[in-house]
Amino acid sequence: MSQFDSIDLKELEALHALTEKMASLEDDQEILRTVLKHFVIQIGAEVGAFIYYDRQSDSFDIRIIESTLPVHDEAKYFSQTVFRKILETRRAHLSFDTGTDEERPQSKSIVINQIHAILAFPLIINDQVYGIMYFDSRHSRQKFTEESRQLLAFFAPIASLTLARALSGKEIRRENALLKSRLPGEKLPDIIGESAAIKQVTRLVHKVAPTDASVLILGENGVGKDLVARAIHRLSKRRHKPYMAQFVGNLPATILESELFGYKKGAFTGANSDKMGIFEAVDGGTLFLDEISELSFDLQSKLLRVLQNKEIKRLGENTIRRIDVRIIAATNRDLKQMIAEGRFREDLYYRLNVISLTVPPLRERRDDIPLLAEHILKKLSGEEERRLSAGAIKKLMVYNWPGNVRQLENVLQRAHIVSEEETIREEDILLDDAGETMDGTMEELKNRLIRQRLEQFNGNKTLAAKSLDISLRSLQMKARELGL
Repeated sequence: MSQFDSIDLKELEALHALTEKMASLEDDQEILRTVLKHFVIQIGAEVGAFIYYDRQSDSFDIRIIESTLPVHDEAKYFSQTVFRKILETRRAHLSFDTGTDEERPQSKSIVINQIHAILAFPLIINDQVYGIMYFDSRHSRQKFTEESRQLLAFFAPIASLTLARALSGKEIRRENALLKSRLPGEKLPDIIGESAAIKQVTRLVHKVAPTDASVLILGENGVGKDLVARAIHRLSKRRHKPYMAQFVGNLPATILESELFGYKKGAFTGANSDKMGIFEAVDGGTLFLDEISELSFDLQSKLLRVLQNKEIKRLGENTIRRIDVRIIAATNRDLKQMIAEGRFREDLYYRLNVISLTVPPLRERRDDIPLLAEHILKKLSGEEERRLSAGAIKKLMVYNWPGNVRQLENVLQRAHIVSEEETIREEDILLDDAGETMDGTMEELKNRLIRQRLEQFNGNKTLAAKSLDISLRSLQMKARELGL
């Protein structure tokens, strides 16, 4: 008689459906959560958990919990005795907390949590116990039976094989991403440029993207820090999960806190219903916090707890919620100076700055300006073909761009509107004097100044000549020479 003869047809059909669902999943965490949810219902458990076994430290780590009750997520609150038993026997285990269980005395965790019955089975990969699927009942021991143990024993090898496949695929994808990061000329989504400075950013992004490390992006306003953050997400293993950007600057601390953490109905005036916060909404994905330097000191402390413990509490609620979110932060400020001034937490800085990445200003990547301008103009023009004249490109190249790429977009949008011809000319490019550089020959600087003054006085040569302290005739001759 087989040890699995007590498994009936209905249970086998349910296992078949579960196995098919698992086979369609690639993520190991999703597979484990699917198994936990299934058996919490199937065997009538109140708590289901996946416990990872770390062979190097000989310790247990609670990775996933599916429960109908509020429970702790630390290994010390679960039965270490049961875990050790499974490590020793490598078999599905059933035990009870009453005096009739002669196998062992009651453990402290079982007494504290009033656990009536426990079912668990090992996940064995490469002939090693990878982890334990654990279930317990805290209302009644009657739900767990020997037939339930046999069901889990029957399913354990199937679950182990499916998980091994997912972990192997995950490792292959990680190695592929690593290999891609080493390919010369690899580009980033939405990042335009071929300069040495932007290639350095590209190399760093490809290195950090496959990891789960927090990233701090530094750079002036308008350089495209948000595009770099999005590129990191798109190249990461979280790319199929949510990505969200939250601007921190100029938002009142109370509003920002409710947006990030969510709130419980009645937590404050106007909280008419429960609301999920951004951290929960982006669980499994990436959250980009722009201008992190503007975060209030109180919110800095709360963000630090999120990074350390991977858990949050909604406003007005005591329930702890586990989250798995990668944080990418950005700032244009000197955080070390802010730390010295007591305006930014040093411990938070080091949590955020696991890897730092500086996006160069546009003036340090002038070679990219023609490519950027062409890309921006294509987006503005659509099917309509618009191009820049050689003079217009030269004018863009010598400008200092205090507002960086964002300012370049604004300037080209204005030129696109102002110009009535297919080719955007030099005079269609209207720039702020504050951004002019001293690059070029003396003659080029003179010509540039004449153009600026004529633009300033709307083509009135008399006023322009007076402001330049030259004769009207001299200005007229120069304007004719420049084709103005």
